Amino acid sequence: MKFSASPEAAVHFTKMNVYLVSSWPLSNSVSRLSRIWFNIRWWTAFISILLLFLPLTNGIFVYQNDLLVMVKAVCLSSASAQALLKLLVCRFQSDRLQFLHQEMEIFIKNANPLEKKCLQKYIEKSGFFHIFLSFGVWAVCMAYIVEPVYLSNPYPTDTAYPFLVKSEPLRIALYLQQIIALFFIGAAVTIDLQVATLLWFTCVKFEVLGHHFREVSSERQLIACIKKHQQVLWYAKEVKYAVQYITLATIATTTIGVICGCLALISHQPFSVKLRVANIVANAGFELFIYAWPADNLIQVSQAISWNVYNSKWIKGSIDMIRTTTTVIRRSQLPTTISIRGVMPYLCLQYYTSFLSTTFSYFTTLRVVYATEDPEN
Repeated sequence: MKFSASPEAAVHFTKMNVYLVSSWPLSNSVSRLSRIWFNIRWWTAFISILLLFLPLTNGIFVYQNDLLVMVKAVCLSSASAQALLKLLVCRFQSDRLQFLHQEMEIFIKNANPLEKKCLQKYIEKSGFFHIFLSFGVWAVCMAYIVEPVYLSNPYPTDTAYPFLVKSEPLRIALYLQQIIALFFIGAAVTIDLQVATLLWFTCVKFEVLGHHFREVSSERQLIACIKKHQQVLWYAKEVKYAVQYITLATIATTTIGVICGCLALISHQPFSVKLRVANIVANAGFELFIYAWPADNLIQVSQAISWNVYNSKWIKGSIDMIRTTTTVIRRSQLPTTISIRGVMPYLCLQYYTSFLSTTFSYFTTLRVVYATEDPEN
């Protein structure tokens, strides 16, 4: 489904999703007060999530005799761990992210008709899915908040505190703290949209560059395009460094979330619980897809540069122009990928399908264990 919106609106939508966790760096021109408020949001988010993560982790051990409750605690603790890791990575990469986002916003502001056309193309391509994922994430948060009202649970999550909660004011305070932490986790999960936006923008830069290469008719124009190509490759390299560990954290934690969520789905639980868990599993499954899709497209458009160069008018140029062109063609056949050597192979749609296949094979193994312990299932 196509989605129509201006590039400025698309960027603003992503900014609003991650506003609570301050993962989108401020520009250098903002006031000191804005920076203080930015840091307050980040620290509030980090501490709130940590205060939920610790009792959730404790709940895994406390409820180890109740497999289903333990599985739900593992599922949400993995989401909390992912949120904490994303916040830390974005914090340590803030300078790099600031440059990358600033470059993107300047590009959008000064875009010519060709660049606007390419930007609009990718917004129509991915906009609906970004909105769908955002809605799914916030729907899960609301489900956690509303569910205790219907099921008479003391808290929205399966936590276990290392102290007795006897007073009602303390219970209400812990309940509200969990709600706040859930909203911060939701905002941290939508950092995926921020990462995907950077990847899609990198694709736009390659596609615009490809158009310029096709129009080359002289050695002077070719050299100018080669300089732009080097700049785009450098930008893509910076994007890779900025997002590779966020991607790795997502892969590790979504694997746990999908497996545990599926175990909860096959258990004997109220429909409302299964609906919430199904939403969690779906979001976890789509989470890596939102990286894999633009990463796969990035591989294609970066390699397509060689065909764009080949289709230019280089064959009628000088010997130096022909020699330079063949060098560019060879260099462009090496794709731009998101990967971590020795840890994560390059991210693409093929990797995403293998990820799902491996995850569900783990789930099948654990389901056998669960069925052995629960003969009624």
